Amino acid sequence: MNVILTYSEKQAIATIDHLMNTYCNQCLLKQHIKKTEGKTQAHHFCISECSIGKEIKQLGNELQ
Repeated sequence: MNVILTYSEKQAIATIDHLMNTYCNQCLLKQHIKKTEGKTQAHHFCISECSIGKEIKQLGNELQ
C-alpha cells in the first residue's frame, strides 16, 4: 500500500526528525530519568515537561 503524504506532512516529519536528532538523542535529562525512574517516566517527562518534546508532540498531532 502506498501512502501519499502532503507537503505539510512531509515538512512536519522532517522537523520532528531534525528535533529528535539534534536534541533528544543526546539528552542527559532523559538518560538520567530513564536510569533512575524508568523508561515510562522518561517518556512522560519528554512529552509533558520538555519544550522540545511538547513541540514534537504538537507536530505529531498535526499528522493525525
